[in-house]
Amino acid sequence: MLLRDFLPCHRPTTPPQGGLPIPGHDRHWSATWLRAGLLAGAMALTGAASQAQALDTRLLASGLSQPLFATSPLNDGRLFVVEKGGTIKVVQNGVTSNFLNIPVATASEQGLLGLAFDPGYADPASAGYRRFFVNYIEPTTLDTVIASYRTSDNASQANAASRLEVIRIDQPNGRTNHKAGWIGFKPGDANNLYIATGDGGSGNDPDNLAQNNGQLLGKMLRIDINRDDFTSPTINYGIPANNPLVGQAGARGEIYANGLRNPFRNSFDRLNGNLWIADVGQSSREEINFISASSPGGQNFGWRVREGSIATPGVGGPATPDMVGPILDYTRSFGFSVTGGYVVRDLSSPLYGQYVFGDFGSGRIFAIPGDGSDQTMASALELTSILNAGAAGPLGNISSFGEGFNGELYIVDFGGRVVQVVPEPATVLLWALGLGLLVQWSKVRPISRRLRKGWHGPHLKETRHAPSTETPGRSRS
Repeated sequence: MLLRDFLPCHRPTTPPQGGLPIPGHDRHWSATWLRAGLLAGAMALTGAASQAQALDTRLLASGLSQPLFATSPLNDGRLFVVEKGGTIKVVQNGVTSNFLNIPVATASEQGLLGLAFDPGYADPASAGYRRFFVNYIEPTTLDTVIASYRTSDNASQANAASRLEVIRIDQPNGRTNHKAGWIGFKPGDANNLYIATGDGGSGNDPDNLAQNNGQLLGKMLRIDINRDDFTSPTINYGIPANNPLVGQAGARGEIYANGLRNPFRNSFDRLNGNLWIADVGQSSREEINFISASSPGGQNFGWRVREGSIATPGVGGPATPDMVGPILDYTRSFGFSVTGGYVVRDLSSPLYGQYVFGDFGSGRIFAIPGDGSDQTMASALELTSILNAGAAGPLGNISSFGEGFNGELYIVDFGGRVVQVVPEPATVLLWALGLGLLVQWSKVRPISRRLRKGWHGPHLKETRHAPSTETPGRSRS
């Protein structure tokens, strides 16, 4: 858009030559160009701030014990942090307190692994009022347990006696890795809880559980937490009738997608409901998978036949027609344990619309377009050095990302901290100056009522377009 597009369409491009001056013309002409100059300055400042991608970090919490997840489900300033050892902490105004303690097994990749607040958590009329869900490894049986709890009258204290076991998933004996852990709700769907399970452990999925649809391991599950289809007091969920394997002989109806190795950290795009799955690789590739919001599910992401976009070394082979490849995978030169993140929906962030993810092993952080299209690491934007230079100091092992009530992006450092990604102060200043100039521009008025008549003026409107959910060249459904 050109600057002239903001000038009055019926005004001459130069002052009149000779003749009598039109009453008020000089003042009007000055005001017009003043408006144009102010607008140009505002556009330049705000454009520069946007293009700079200037980022900073702000420390939200420290002194934590092996934190694995962080979230702010309410707009009340509270940050909930999951610690591997079984404690959920609440951080508010710099003060940390215990929200809930759960006995858990903690060897290797076991522990308290996931937390999800019910979409109706703050609604007294909802079945999910004050309810939240946890995913952990039970210390006696070493099974995966999904259980619900309710918050007590003290909003920063869970009621331990409210525990209700939702589903229990048997884990192979003697294996302590590949327990996945993520749980979450799709935006706009208050009934169905999604559960990511690993293949149960060891190398090469020795029991081929990820490809066995009679087993719940190595899958993305979807269950209805507001129904109860079972008589057992320890099974408290329903199976959605539209799950892709419902009615298939020998298949578990809870399964939404299969062929996963260890999808430890995943997320829904809060704007459109697309599902991003980061599956930790074995020896060659880390991968990010994608399910569009419109998909009915049923994807087979290939493990153990495939590791990312290649045949799994030693046990793999060509992809079968029902298998879906990742939208991105990367080699050991970038890292060796992918940590899934979020499509940024914080309106103040220069990263808006980008999917940000990291690697636990290398500590590197990257961003790719959040539209679900196929990507390569060659085009990924690396954020590591920028974020390590932030006010919160260098980051360590990235165990998780988190999301605030308004889409704020959090990074969880396994060493004991949670930081927020924020615009760099100079960027904020530039945006503020740009806004101030626009305000001043809007206050300038032509003096001549006669010349002001017919002035249409620029009608400024900022529109942020939602990314397409279609994947060019490949169907994810």
